[in-house]
Amino acid sequence: MENCSRRDNSIFKEKTVYKLTEELQHYHGREQSYIKHIFLKKYLETLAYKIFQRNFIAFNFVDGFAGPWKVSDEESNSDASFNQAVKTLRAVQLSLRKKGIDMPKLRFCFCEKNEDSVGKLRQYAQSHNDLNIHVFQGRFEDNLRKIDKICKNGFTFSFIDPTGWDIDTARILCFLENRKGEFLINYMSEPINRHAEYYGVSKSMGRFLADPSWEQEFNSLPSELNNEQRVLQLWKKKARQSKVASFLPDFEILRPRQNRLKMRLLLGTHSIKGLEVFRDVQAKAELEQFDRRERLRVNEDEQMSLFEDKATISWRQETEGIGSATFKEKARTRIVKKVSDKGRVKFLDLVADVLENVSIRKTQLKDLIVNMRRDGVVDFDSTSPRSKPKDGTLISLAKP
Repeated sequence: MENCSRRDNSIFKEKTVYKLTEELQHYHGREQSYIKHIFLKKYLETLAYKIFQRNFIAFNFVDGFAGPWKVSDEESNSDASFNQAVKTLRAVQLSLRKKGIDMPKLRFCFCEKNEDSVGKLRQYAQSHNDLNIHVFQGRFEDNLRKIDKICKNGFTFSFIDPTGWDIDTARILCFLENRKGEFLINYMSEPINRHAEYYGVSKSMGRFLADPSWEQEFNSLPSELNNEQRVLQLWKKKARQSKVASFLPDFEILRPRQNRLKMRLLLGTHSIKGLEVFRDVQAKAELEQFDRRERLRVNEDEQMSLFEDKATISWRQETEGIGSATFKEKARTRIVKKVSDKGRVKFLDLVADVLENVSIRKTQLKDLIVNMRRDGVVDFDSTSPRSKPKDGTLISLAKP
């Protein structure tokens, strides 16, 4: 595998040259937003196919911090989250309509406090007057009652993408609690990690954590956790207490040119299936992230073999990404503890616990448990040593 990371193209027969697509050019210098939008599109697409074929009267997409801001494609807003959502959901709708499947109503609620951006959103809505688009000016938290009236029925997917942490989480959680649906929040790891212990942000951090006295519990958390990890734990705890989600997995997005965490995408869902889809989509978005970082490392203008590039990014994901040895070991530890505590555990219960807390896919978890059985760590009934556990399969510790 060492050869795969070298820039010696002579060892490869294929010489297909990579070129930046027009879409990628719009994200130059904002590659982290590209990864964020890749994830949003792929998750929305999978979710929409599922929801559109169920008995929901409507599918509501709420973008609480819609912008547009810092977009490169000012004419069509192709690099803005709200446009990504519109294109994705319309494509799913058209695909299923061709198959004769009745569609639920599509509703879009875009909220933005910047006056100039609101004007652009309204222009966008007018240019898409065949769609049910509602634009709200002001803070997301101040427009929740109006949005609630529009999204009073159906399935609601809320995308919460603030530029920092100064949001009124208590009011947002109340809104989410009354929804049938899911939410995706852009958790701004980098500024939170930098400023969480600064006295001047105590009040705003209290609003973000829906807890004015957050600092006492923050300081009591393990010292090996950095600021953003501790704040993340507190936010997830508050979300669970508010019953807005049963599962809260997250996916790390790095700075494109530095090995440093920029943000996390955090899903709130009550569905184990949603949890599984989150990790599957993470794997795809993660490959894009490795690809972008590798190309920036060697210079985007350098001619590279496409074959070499695919081998490199696949190797990086296997060694550093979802389902890598590090995450398999974390999953193994959780499995042993869970089974030790409970005696016997359904595989689906392990899926819920492990996938929420560890970057691993369900298919990878199945393979891991098969290997643990081979190693004499766990056991389960099966027709052959190679059989994989099913959702209802009971997992227990292997007998000595």
